[in-house]
Amino acid sequence: MSMVPRPMQMRSILALFFLFLSVSALAQMDSEWDELMQQMAEEAAVDEESQQGMEAQMEQLADLHEHPTDLNSATRRQLMSLPFLSERAVDAIMDYRARNGPLRSMGELRLIRDLSSLEGRWLRLCCTVGDAMPAITRRDTSWWGRGRHELLARADVPLYQRAGWSWPRGIAQRWRYTWQQGRHLDAGLRAEKDAGEPLFNRDNPAFDSYGGHIMLRDVGPLQTAIVGDYRVGFGQGLVINNGMQLGKLTTGLWRSGDYLRPHRSAEETHFLRGAAATVTPARSIALTAFYSRRQLDATVAANGTVSSINATGLHRTDGELVRKRTLKSQTAGLHAAATWQPRVAGQQHTLAFGATALYQHYDHFFRQGKALYRRILPEGYQFGAAAVDYAWQTPRLSVRGETARNFCEGGGGWATLNRAAWRFSPGTQLTAVQRFYGMHYYSDHASAFGENSRVQNESGVALLLEADRVGPVALRAFFDYFYHPWPRYTMTRQSDGWEALLQTTWQPRRGRQLLLRYRVKSKEQSDRRYLSHQLRASYIQPLSPRWTAQAAAFAHFHHADEVSTGLALAPRVDYSTPGARLRLSVLGVLFRTDDFQSRLFLYEPSLLQSFGMQQLYGRGQRLAATVRWQTPRRRWTVQGKMGVTHYTDRTEISSGPLLINAPWKADVQLLLRWQWR
Repeated sequence: MSMVPRPMQMRSILALFFLFLSVSALAQMDSEWDELMQQMAEEAAVDEESQQGMEAQMEQLADLHEHPTDLNSATRRQLMSLPFLSERAVDAIMDYRARNGPLRSMGELRLIRDLSSLEGRWLRLCCTVGDAMPAITRRDTSWWGRGRHELLARADVPLYQRAGWSWPRGIAQRWRYTWQQGRHLDAGLRAEKDAGEPLFNRDNPAFDSYGGHIMLRDVGPLQTAIVGDYRVGFGQGLVINNGMQLGKLTTGLWRSGDYLRPHRSAEETHFLRGAAATVTPARSIALTAFYSRRQLDATVAANGTVSSINATGLHRTDGELVRKRTLKSQTAGLHAAATWQPRVAGQQHTLAFGATALYQHYDHFFRQGKALYRRILPEGYQFGAAAVDYAWQTPRLSVRGETARNFCEGGGGWATLNRAAWRFSPGTQLTAVQRFYGMHYYSDHASAFGENSRVQNESGVALLLEADRVGPVALRAFFDYFYHPWPRYTMTRQSDGWEALLQTTWQPRRGRQLLLRYRVKSKEQSDRRYLSHQLRASYIQPLSPRWTAQAAAFAHFHHADEVSTGLALAPRVDYSTPGARLRLSVLGVLFRTDDFQSRLFLYEPSLLQSFGMQQLYGRGQRLAATVRWQTPRRRWTVQGKMGVTHYTDRTEISSGPLLINAPWKADVQLLLRWQWR
């Protein structure tokens, strides 16, 4: 007679069954990643007025995918740092582990009832299951067990000539090395050069930008310690948040949380460089301290003052090179967080509080500038901010928020952001977001939910409804009203606006999907109100286990003094061999827009850890083909992409140093990745 309890026998059988499903689904993970990245990119694109920094945001998400979190060893705080997990989902995972022990496969996530299907998809893509055997060998837990090395090299080669530099100088390069040793040690180095930046001269003896980090994790009370480049975020991001802000829709649905993680991407601005550490003197208390010293790009006036920081990271032209690393910045901060999990009426609740303090010093005096929209910016050498944040989680209701005040030579202002979410079921949730960012509030490292990129001069209320599954149909609805009491850029008076979005997805079975999205937005610009309508329809149809076809149609109607229209049609074919060792994707686009106001945003498959969003305006066609080959254990990955855009309404592209004296442009991107253990 078996000595194993019957529930444990049943769980073991289910775990073996889900393990088989997980292995058989490995070939589908890459296509699922592309599908979710496309959805995220398109939602972010319609919410962002500018595409600057979007690649860096997507690289952070890809970093979670390439360096998955172990669900069996992750602490609650580490799970809370994953933005796609709600507090209830984190508590459900922790409770499942406490009752049933370690997960034996990722397929076992289906047994956790409080996980929505979307959360489950992100967990399968960004997490893994470590060794679940009762007897773990010393090699598995030692510092020198299970070492993983990764070397990645990428080159973007233009097949055209720009007016501002020679053809070899137009080649972009990126190198990255990562070393992960067991659970405790993570180190990396990176170097990159953007297209048009000089190479092998006095200013740039090799590459334009370098970086790296060494991270220790889970060493006694030391939860995380990083020396080098890193990102941090606390509360709702009103004081500091170097993480992902992927448009209002995604930012509103995803949860902001406390995190400290290494910076691995090629983005050159929104990160810190120095040292940071998080310690947990008690199970429910976490303390974080960080310090950063960096040289930033800025225009220094003749009187030694600075009015703005150049955040592009580009050093191609003489004007950009003059601004290179002219401003020294020092940042220091502290954060304390405490969490309690009492049981009320037999149900577990979570209550958390946090406090953040930030100090910022520049070696040049910051001035406002003469423009009207800049008169509310603070002045001085030193800036500071402090905030308190809270979170309350019940089985159905989640309430969280943060209130902050900044300090500068001219005084300061207040900001507050509060969210409340009611969960009708694991896949259905209604979220309300209220924000007030005072005219005189300012924190250079802040990033939070809002219409503007800067957390300042904005108030608003937003409602978001997400129904993950109503039969084979998923629904998303979004409405936001925003108000700016002080004139923004191009405005001479106060302004307001609103936007709404409705999206439905019909997916009768895995792989087959019909998506319809409508977005309308009313906003003021240059003292005039405009109305924008954007529509998208796409259909995905598997043709066989190896072939998939999809087609998308886009329309953009921009109403101001006149009506401008943008239309596009984008068919796509994907091919994958068994095991996904070889993947091929071909996308064609036919587009026609009246002007820049009716431009269209289109996501296309791209290389690993890169962002394939295209901004199209004018008239023309585009063809993009991506191919990827991997060895059986994914030790070697070779990937290439070629994109060709041909315009029929012009004889040259861009202007100034970016001028291409032809109606077409073609680029080839090459990537090589080597992984070994």
